[in-house]
Amino acid sequence: MKRTLNNSENGYNSKGLYILGSLYPHVTGGMEIFNYYFLDYQLNKSPDEIYYIGEKKTDNEGGIYIQLKKRWPVRIFYPIQLFKAVYKLRNRIDYAYISYAEQSWIISFSNSLILKYFKIPYIITIHWGKEPDWKFKYPFIYYFRHARTVIGVSEPVCTAFKKTIPDQEFQYVPPLIPFIHSRGQKSDLKKKLGYLNEEKLLLFVGSMKAMKNPDKIILAFQKIGSKSLEEQNIRLILVGTGDMDNHLKEMIEKYQLEKYIRMEGLVNRDAIPDYYKASDAYVISSDYEGTSLSLLEAMYNSLVIIGSNAPGINKMLVNEQNSLLYETSNTDQLAETIIRVFSDHKLSKNLAERAFKDFNLQYSYESMIKKYQTIFSSVSIQ
Repeated sequence: MKRTLNNSENGYNSKGLYILGSLYPHVTGGMEIFNYYFLDYQLNKSPDEIYYIGEKKTDNEGGIYIQLKKRWPVRIFYPIQLFKAVYKLRNRIDYAYISYAEQSWIISFSNSLILKYFKIPYIITIHWGKEPDWKFKYPFIYYFRHARTVIGVSEPVCTAFKKTIPDQEFQYVPPLIPFIHSRGQKSDLKKKLGYLNEEKLLLFVGSMKAMKNPDKIILAFQKIGSKSLEEQNIRLILVGTGDMDNHLKEMIEKYQLEKYIRMEGLVNRDAIPDYYKASDAYVISSDYEGTSLSLLEAMYNSLVIIGSNAPGINKMLVNEQNSLLYETSNTDQLAETIIRVFSDHKLSKNLAERAFKDFNLQYSYESMIKKYQTIFSSVSIQ
């Protein structure tokens, strides 16, 4: 006999197991930030009873936390810990929700085998932004095919995975968080961050890793040159951290750009709105993206946006309409685009206004939550 989940009319609320791994602030990637806010919202407002598995407990006191210790080798200890956790909860949970990013086939395969063994339907959200390139395909295909619902964080993600698994349906739901505007005045926030009011700030927010290409932005500044940077009063703020940190610092020193480029490192999420409010433009330089949270936040804050013409980014942005796009590896074109943004005020104003308008038309946090709750509610078990 099947039981429909979240049947509030019968006084029954479903019980969900969220398998999330690392969360913000311990890890600052887009998936981890999304999971943190999504879990927080669900713990506060969802009618479901929620259990969650992760490396560290969130600061929300709701729900029931099950620790997942990071022991090496992870490929062996993760499945063992997950099996034990699901075994204890097998009669108390109705569905499982899992976030997927690039990972070992053993992790994905063990997720599906364990949940199928205990007859627990599961839902997957794909946060991995590029087309899958699996050397050992079967475990991943098995994992996705046996999911009750598979969600992609962008339409290109859904399309890319559909090519690999054509008989599986993928549903696009944008990964939003509840953005807020800074209450400070722009001039005051610039002063607070150590800048003069006349200095024009270009903001980058993201992980300092190769696929994000922060080094390409530094190369573009080097090509603009200190004379033009001085004349235009252009400054770059790099917010985030990653394995390229030392390399980027060396580049800034090598090209003598210390006056024009500042690496802020890891910034607390609560302070991020101040950086957006203080800035005049935003740049995203990735090789590919799912649906970038930092890009969405730039649109929400009415910043003029410079973006690489890359998969995922060019699905959200339209060149000369709500942004200026450049070819990803073309640092000369990026340099020219930066100068254009800061010298053509009318163009920048129009682009920023259209980006804000597009954000409000296409992206709603409440709508996203409703889609997820509908998906969770529709799952049923034997």
